[in-house]
Amino acid sequence: MKLILDLDTGIDDALALTYALGQPDVDLIGVTTTFGNVTIDQAIKNTLNLLSLLKREEVPVFKGSSFPWGTSDYHTTEDLHRVHGVNGIGNVELPESSKEVQQQAAIDFILQSAEVFGEELIIVTAGPLTNLAEAIKKNPTAMKKVGKIVMMAGALTIPGNLSLFAEANVLNDPLAAKFVLESNISFTMIGLDVTLQTMIDYQDIKQWQAIPTKAAKAITEMTTYYYTNEYSGEEFGGALHDPLAVAAAIQPALLTQVLPINLTVETEEPSIGRTIGDMNRLNNSVKNAVVGLAIDSNAFLDDFFTITNRILMNAK
Repeated sequence: MKLILDLDTGIDDALALTYALGQPDVDLIGVTTTFGNVTIDQAIKNTLNLLSLLKREEVPVFKGSSFPWGTSDYHTTEDLHRVHGVNGIGNVELPESSKEVQQQAAIDFILQSAEVFGEELIIVTAGPLTNLAEAIKKNPTAMKKVGKIVMMAGALTIPGNLSLFAEANVLNDPLAAKFVLESNISFTMIGLDVTLQTMIDYQDIKQWQAIPTKAAKAITEMTTYYYTNEYSGEEFGGALHDPLAVAAAIQPALLTQVLPINLTVETEEPSIGRTIGDMNRLNNSVKNAVVGLAIDSNAFLDDFFTITNRILMNAK
């Protein structure tokens, strides 16, 4: 299968990238970048440097959206700096990659890949849905050829993480998210409903400390930063948000309970960013969304650490 990762490359994106690179039957054909955890330029820099660190510089990186729909700028916040660090990767300084971002725009790369690979193509988004929205808006016919779209986004049955209503990737561009969810393009939503079932702690991360590579050292440092700060004032640990979206795309059987539904996003206060059932399509027999509600967390965690351990060991 062919895979495109769409990342706003912070720390959990780095873990998703590492995990995806280690998948034996997956060809990561490109990484598209977007704003979110960091600015677009920082996302590009982090992605190129991570690919270099993991000895996979042949994977091309494409520049995507710089700001949310309805705006003309984007700035990161102090909360983002607390969780991901000022540079998005726990303030860890990685060696500079010799590679550069591709000249082709992310949206055009996505659409070209949809035309070329069709059902063989999987797209996993782990940031705001702006790139996906732009691609669907530009050529919905091409996007309907994509075999599978899986997004780490939303919170349907539980509260959000940036507000009582909203998950971060949706709240960072609610207009684009609304457009995608109402577009009739089929997708799987891996939201907080299931990502919060994949909690890890210091003992899990500690196993990377025994791997004698620069990649393992860097990933350990940035992950330790993230899980010290994700839940401020609470004990060390957190969820594998973005990696779970990769796992669900490649191994859908890991999802043990799903809900077919038609969704929308609320775009006005006080509940801006809320993912919720679309009343206008409530009785439609065809549902374009599948929402993950339960996951085999033990099987996922075993697979995640087996694969990441291997790729970190091999990144010499």
